[in-house]
Amino acid sequence: MARILLTNDDGYRSPGLRRLIDALRDLGELTVVCPEQQRSAAGLSVTLHKPLRVRKAVYKDQLCYLVNGTTGDCVSMGLFHIMEKPPDITVSGINIGENISLLEFFMSGTVAGALLSALHNIPSISFSKSMPKADVIGGEVVRGGFKMASLIARELVKIVLEEGLPENVDLFNVNFPKQITPQSRIVVTRLARLSLNTKLYVRYDPRGREYFWLWGEKFKSFPKGTDGYEVFINGNISLTPISLSNLSSTPNLRRVQHVADAVNDVLDGLFK
Repeated sequence: MARILLTNDDGYRSPGLRRLIDALRDLGELTVVCPEQQRSAAGLSVTLHKPLRVRKAVYKDQLCYLVNGTTGDCVSMGLFHIMEKPPDITVSGINIGENISLLEFFMSGTVAGALLSALHNIPSISFSKSMPKADVIGGEVVRGGFKMASLIARELVKIVLEEGLPENVDLFNVNFPKQITPQSRIVVTRLARLSLNTKLYVRYDPRGREYFWLWGEKFKSFPKGTDGYEVFINGNISLTPISLSNLSSTPNLRRVQHVADAVNDVLDGLFK
């Protein structure tokens, strides 16, 4: 039976994590280790300055281990304490919000979960989903887009379990568009360089003391062939193969395209 380690950076109550639990639990022995609260944008950080603690929770009979740390801490806890044997695959997500471009790749806690596992030679996939832009996103809006994403994620995980990752590819970074339609297809992409115009806002508290907010405005255009172009311009699902040797895997695009084609072959059936 396949061993699957599942994590995220949005915490135990995230609809993206829970949809993945529903979709993956019958593919093998599922171990869920996630932060007890949201740890977005923590990147590949680990906790060295305070003790880590683990508590347990249950979702639909699935035991979940909740860690008071980052996604990196969760993967380390799963690999070196909770699981008796290394997983056959590590899955991270589905993140609430996309993780495209080199900028978000290095900043993302979701990607970090897959990245840390890949550093230990374990095939890994990170899943993220673009969300509607709004001041307040209601629960139904957030939850509604994850069912189809989780079904597609299942197909990708299943193929990697059966065939492994292509040679010299260490992980897949997958991003879903805001709306996954019957016309959406998986497209093999490369990472855009940047995806945000970084803004630094200066504010003053009621006592007149200066403070700052870091923020970013998403680009409206991306180069063709990049993850941002397919997700935002074409409404497709980007599948970006990552080699930890050079953050590129161009010699293996034919094999990666085979993976994308295999999932595209079943996409129409998932909408029925």
